[in-house]
Amino acid sequence: MYYIQKKQMWIFDDNDKQAARNVSVVDFLTRHYGFSFKRIGHGFRCREHDSLFVKADERTWYWNSQRIGGGDVLEFVMKYENKTYAQALEIVINPSQAEEARPQYQAAPPQASKPEKKALVLPPKANGQFKRAFAYLTQSRCISPQIVSFLMRMEYIYEDIRGNCVFIGYNKNKVAVYGLIRSTNTNSKFRIDAEGSDKENSFYLRGYNLRKVYVFESPIDLLSHATLTDMRCGKGKWVNDTRLSLGGNSDVALAHFVKEYSKVEEICFCVDNDKGGEKAIEAYAQKYEDMGYKVTREIPKLKDFNEDLVNLIRPHPNILRR
Repeated sequence: MYYIQKKQMWIFDDNDKQAARNVSVVDFLTRHYGFSFKRIGHGFRCREHDSLFVKADERTWYWNSQRIGGGDVLEFVMKYENKTYAQALEIVINPSQAEEARPQYQAAPPQASKPEKKALVLPPKANGQFKRAFAYLTQSRCISPQIVSFLMRMEYIYEDIRGNCVFIGYNKNKVAVYGLIRSTNTNSKFRIDAEGSDKENSFYLRGYNLRKVYVFESPIDLLSHATLTDMRCGKGKWVNDTRLSLGGNSDVALAHFVKEYSKVEEICFCVDNDKGGEKAIEAYAQKYEDMGYKVTREIPKLKDFNEDLVNLIRPHPNILRR
């Protein structure tokens, strides 16, 4: 490396370029931009920008919210500062020369205030013991009566005055902010979110283990998986696991959940065994891997985990048990 004063430029040889590519992204971003990182899972997450993740090799990085990524620190400087390759080399190899132009980290400017969210409006509860919803979940859907009884006592599930089953989603402060209403008529496909529901806080059950979260399309599949866990491991074991329902195929609830609970290291997708489930995996598996999470999948034997559960309890003669 040498400097030509007349042209005011640095000339870098191959050794300089290789040295620049080997510079730790974590160390450079800490020294040069004032970022800080915490070790999580298979790499490092930036404290100032939680969607910025550097893998364990300290070279590969991905900034999800900015939709950029790369394999070394040079690519970061080029994309973050909009520099050429030569300019990035000068900043990385000879940072003192670029000190005056160095962009220090500053907190992001406050975002424009979002429209105020509507208050959640849940349907009135039925009088009595929610017998219709209880029968639908435990008899039609074969979900564990112990699990259903517990969740009804804890006000995660109830029956409304029309006989529908209502699943409640709470935020981190234990405030109800989401409600999914579905018919208890097995011949009906009626299902709707309650007015004012916050899709970021869908129906979920926080277990003792927060390092791994199981992700489902619906509360019914979530509860079916919990029941199958109890059947396989013993009653009460379902509370060890953390489970989240997306309320469909959008990952809005998952994106919010991993932001709220930083201990999560592994995401296990338990979506339907059909084209919709395959599309969800294609859309989200790489996204969350790039964010530093270990991504796995648990595939139901039939279409979904409730079909697996029902077929296990009362096998259908036309369905081969695999």
